[in-house]
Amino acid sequence: MTKPTFAQLLRRRFNNLVRLDQLGVPDETIKQALRKTEMDGLPFIYGSFGIMFWVYAAIQQYLLHEIGQATMVAVAVGSGAFLLIGFFMLLRGVVASKYAERVTAVVATVILFTVLLRFFFNPNLNQSGNLALFMFGIGVMFTSLHWYIFMQAVALAAWVYIFGFHPEDSEWLYFAVMIFVATFTGLVAYGVRLHALRQAEIFRFVEQRQRKELVERTMQQQTSYAVGQRITSILELDNLLTQIATLISQQYDAYYVGVFLPNKTRLAITAVAEAGSGVPQNGLQLRAGLKGLVGWVLANGRPLCIDDITRDFRYEADEKAPNAQSEILLPLKMAEKVLGVLDLQSDKLGGFTTSEIPNFQLLADQVAIALENAQLYAEIKQFNQQLEQKVAERTQALQEAYGRLERLDKTKTDFITIASHEMRTPLTIVNFNAQMLLDDDEILANSYHKKWVEGINRGALRMEEVVQSMLDVAKIDSSSLELYLAPVDLPFLLKQVGNRFKEALAQRNITLQRGELANLPEVEADVEALQKVFYQILMNAIKYTPDGGTVQLDGRFHPQPEPGEVEIIISDSGIGIALEIQELIFEKFYQTGEVMLHSSGKTSFKGGGAGLGLAIARGIVEAHNGRIWAESEGHDEDLLPGSQFHIVLPVKQPQE
Repeated sequence: MTKPTFAQLLRRRFNNLVRLDQLGVPDETIKQALRKTEMDGLPFIYGSFGIMFWVYAAIQQYLLHEIGQATMVAVAVGSGAFLLIGFFMLLRGVVASKYAERVTAVVATVILFTVLLRFFFNPNLNQSGNLALFMFGIGVMFTSLHWYIFMQAVALAAWVYIFGFHPEDSEWLYFAVMIFVATFTGLVAYGVRLHALRQAEIFRFVEQRQRKELVERTMQQQTSYAVGQRITSILELDNLLTQIATLISQQYDAYYVGVFLPNKTRLAITAVAEAGSGVPQNGLQLRAGLKGLVGWVLANGRPLCIDDITRDFRYEADEKAPNAQSEILLPLKMAEKVLGVLDLQSDKLGGFTTSEIPNFQLLADQVAIALENAQLYAEIKQFNQQLEQKVAERTQALQEAYGRLERLDKTKTDFITIASHEMRTPLTIVNFNAQMLLDDDEILANSYHKKWVEGINRGALRMEEVVQSMLDVAKIDSSSLELYLAPVDLPFLLKQVGNRFKEALAQRNITLQRGELANLPEVEADVEALQKVFYQILMNAIKYTPDGGTVQLDGRFHPQPEPGEVEIIISDSGIGIALEIQELIFEKFYQTGEVMLHSSGKTSFKGGGAGLGLAIARGIVEAHNGRIWAESEGHDEDLLPGSQFHIVLPVKQPQE
């Protein structure tokens, strides 16, 4: 095996340096494009240097007066004329672009000859600057590596030759470095320019190819979209299949279009809809499986593009339309399920290409969606008919159940109302007699009797409160709560309500603090109803605050929405409220914790109750067109996160 030469190694290394991904563009195509680019720049080079040579001839004639002046002037004038003739020839397109490298070599040779001629007449190393400029300049002129290396070698050899005349020159090292730098920078310039040109041409070809593909793909997608728009609006299965075949045949001018669907057992597949000039009279009927093209697509769920049907090993004679020669078959897929096969056949060889598969598959996917929609529509239609019958039956049952619930709810409300009314009379009698006994001197003198009578009195009063609460709930439920509206001084009302708990607060060492309340405006409300609201909320705050805790009253005015709202906040340092029950606590009869574990007493810690207080408070607040809600970080009997109850009341009630 022969070893590569130095020139071959250099070319290989340099090609590796400037090589880049060609993105599928053939190398010969890139070379032709580079030659054309080089040819396009040659008129400017020829014209510029032609004029430059004439200018140089004038300078040489009238200013420099160097040795060999006449010869150099004549050569410069001739070179300029030669280059300008070349300029006009290049402009007219006389020279083909395949000669671009040679034409570039011609202008480079003319320039090098002129530089060397001056060296010849004036053998001075100071002339190295002109040669260095030439060695750099050819780096941005050539696209051919071997022409570039050849010109560099000639220039370098000429400089070495001239240096032989001045071996004792003290500045030879300076000029040698200058020549080396010019050679190296010229090589870098050549590599960078060639890389940039190749990259630009590759991108240009790729852009043209992509633009062409995009135009074709866009046209096919528009066609697929137009067909898809029409077929997806058809929901009747029988009509849909015929429309699919007809629309595709018309839109794509197909020789044969068939929609093949398997039977329920998927043992046979039939062309359920066909269109096109190649449709046989009796249709096509195929067996599903690996035999046959349609069966293969159904079994494997992958598209096929056949340039010549008869040459495919899966071909079966009875699945081809008369005179059909090429075919594209696409699975009708929804997720991983293959619903059927869309078959397009052409009466020409190679009538379809593999690049068309994505666009045709897009169409097939739309057909699959339309097919699935039609099948689902048929199922839904049948299901709706069954559902309508069941709904009618269930509706009648629900109406009967709703009627029973309404009667039950009315019975419950009536029971609460009647029971409350009936209990008030005996309770009033018990309470009256207990009070009379407490006023009797003999009872007061006997501590034993006095204790029992006081217990009877307290129980009767408590029972009377429960009965009144039940009556209030019944009125709220029946929307019969009557409000007697008047201006209410909230700070004064809150002070009155707070004074009712002085004894309970003192017994449990709970501090009732009042914030900024003095500047609150009056609100239009029922004073007795609001008294119940604040009483229930304060009692609740005291009940769930441990001994030694704090209850805080605050208020603020919100001017918007006009005429404004007043917000009362009742905060406590108690055990808090779990997030999930902060709405439930306002429901009737709702109890927190185990009811049987509650202690007795309205204000004792975690004391029990009827579960009506907060429900009454909410009903009264909402009857005043207000809002009430609770806030707490959660329930914790050790950390005591506390809770806040917010009551918002409008300053003026809306006019009915």
